[in-house]
Amino acid sequence: MIHSQCRYNPFCERKIDDQGSNFIDCSKTIWANGKKHFGHQYRCILCGLNTGAKVDCATENCVAPGSTKNPCMFHVTCARQAGLEVQPRDSTVKCFEHAGCMYVFRALFEDMMEIELNRNTRKEFRARIPMTWKHASRLLHAAIDIMRTLGWAWRWAEWWVEMGDNWEPFIKEGELEEEMAEQELKIVRSDPGSRCKDARRCRLAAFGAALRNRDYDKDDRDDQEPLERALTAILRTPSLVGPLAKKEIEFFVTWLALAYRSKSPVLGFGNDKCPVADDLFCIHQEDGTPKYELGSRPLPGKTAPLKGAFEPSVQEVDDFLKAPLSADPKKKARKRENTKENDEKMDNVTPPIIGSRRQRYRATKSLPQQGDCREAR
Repeated sequence: MIHSQCRYNPFCERKIDDQGSNFIDCSKTIWANGKKHFGHQYRCILCGLNTGAKVDCATENCVAPGSTKNPCMFHVTCARQAGLEVQPRDSTVKCFEHAGCMYVFRALFEDMMEIELNRNTRKEFRARIPMTWKHASRLLHAAIDIMRTLGWAWRWAEWWVEMGDNWEPFIKEGELEEEMAEQELKIVRSDPGSRCKDARRCRLAAFGAALRNRDYDKDDRDDQEPLERALTAILRTPSLVGPLAKKEIEFFVTWLALAYRSKSPVLGFGNDKCPVADDLFCIHQEDGTPKYELGSRPLPGKTAPLKGAFEPSVQEVDDFLKAPLSADPKKKARKRENTKENDEKMDNVTPPIIGSRRQRYRATKSLPQQGDCREAR
């Protein structure tokens, strides 16, 4: 069976057989055994697995985080779920750093708000206007896209903290950007330090892990008040979602919570989640606990906020602003073991007398010490 992601790989060709049926030629990507792909030695930088077909970032010479030569590669399914830029027509994917402004997390909220504004001619946010089933389905679909992306926040939160995003203000016809104030353009200034504080305060990474495993379904009514508290904390973080009014936040919380409770398989939560690796950048560097599971971390939103929208400070491990791991620790361990075994074998081998001139010299003469280099010459 052909892997479903093969059709997005640029090395795969769409062809037509003698009967006129379309098929995908994967001979350039799949090994002769029919199981492995040519890029099996590289990991998807989202899920951490090296299985299946992967696609490079479309930006030339883009390398994986923490590496100087390994290409930045993705499973297309992982990239789509995490909200990265995917262009199925020309089989291109762009990483978090190089994704266009239309694909950043904040833009998803703007697109959903645009759907709501388009149902009234006044172009003002009025949540209580009756809506059609068609309009409601469009809003639910947009909410599912946002929640699906949030389900991968345990992974991309680190990139957002370090690099920010590529969001750009939307300029309407007749407006001049140079004549508009930052407040009109809805620009939010931030830096890695401030984003790190924001991510910890709204518990962005932990919330992504909780969504992925549907942790809000484990106790009765956790999918209501605790979930809505956690969503409110996310939406009260302007550096992440942009400046939102109170009514807009309430609107998004309502629809995002509905999207979660819909249990749509498109969300990629629970039984529908993508498998991920259990090592390297999928675990915390400090204690080796999985990033994609809450573990001992408390459920975001479970504790009521003392004031405002954010719960009391939680001491939990994260990898924000830490240098990403550049190589697989397992490979390093295997290399050390192999080196040790080879050294032990060499210690037990008697140098041969018969052989080349260099071999006879080493067997009959002892090498000079470091201080005797001149005498040896």
